[in-house]
This record gives sequence, structure tokens and C-alpha cells, in this order.
Amino acid sequence: MTQRLSEQAEHLHRAVTTLVKKYQFRDRNDICCFGISVSQCYTLEVLREYGPLAMQILAEHLQLAVSTVTRIINQLVDKRLVERHSDPRDRRICQVSLTADGKQLLYTIRHELIIREQAILQRIPAESRDHVIWAITELSRAIDDWKEEERHHVNSQP
Repeated sequence: MTQRLSEQAEHLHRAVTTLVKKYQFRDRNDICCFGISVSQCYTLEVLREYGPLAMQILAEHLQLAVSTVTRIINQLVDKRLVERHSDPRDRRICQVSLTADGKQLLYTIRHELIIREQAILQRIPAESRDHVIWAITELSRAIDDWKEEERHHVNSQP
């Protein structure tokens, strides 16, 4: 059983590495055509999904250091895609939100990417598509669970 799990882990590593490379290059080539980086696009996506966020919370969602997110936000503010404002409950906290231009650009990028995803899905047999999506979703969930367990394990050590 351990040998089988080890082999599966090796196959998973190769498959995920290959998939991530393909998506990173696709995203970099496609998103950068719109004048923003992949990191900037991910930031816009998080703000679209969760609404205005404090910098610390945004950094947690992006899994980046606050200083890195600050640089990304500075670039997006310069492009007028996001805006900063003080939290109404605590003026010391800076919140970030999408501007109308940011929402429009993100809509355009997402529309283009969804068209490409449809073209990719068409190459997978129709009866397998839901399973592929399920498997990727479960893999992502398992990674989150593992990370949380590791975080608790590290924090519980003396």
C-alpha cells in the first residue's frame, strides 16, 4: 500500500507540475496582454470575490507578504484599477476595493479566459468533464486541509 501511495504521489507531482507550468505561462501570456501582471490579476479576482479588504486580509487571501501586496496595490492604484480608503470603523486600517475600471478590466479578462477554458473542456469527453473539475476541486481542498493541519501541528509544538 505504501509503495502504491508513493507511486501515486510521484505521478501527482509530475501531473500538477506540468499543469501549473502550462497555466502559469498561459495566464502570463494572456493576462499581460491587458497591461497587468498575473499577480495583479489575482489581486483583482480576490477583491471581486470578497469585496473591499484590509491589506492584511488581502495578503492572507493571496498568500503573500503584506509588503508584496502593498507594491501590487500601488501599481493597481496607479492604473486606477483599485482605490484605497480608510476603514469607517478604524481609520488606521487601509481598505482596498475595485474601481469601475478595475471591475470592467477583470470582466474582460475573465471573459477571455472562460472562452479559453471552454475550448480546453471541449477536448475532454463530455462525460468526463464534471469528474475532471471535481478532481481538481478536491485536490485544492486536500491541499488546504493539509496546510491547515501543518499549521496547527507547528503551532502546537513546544
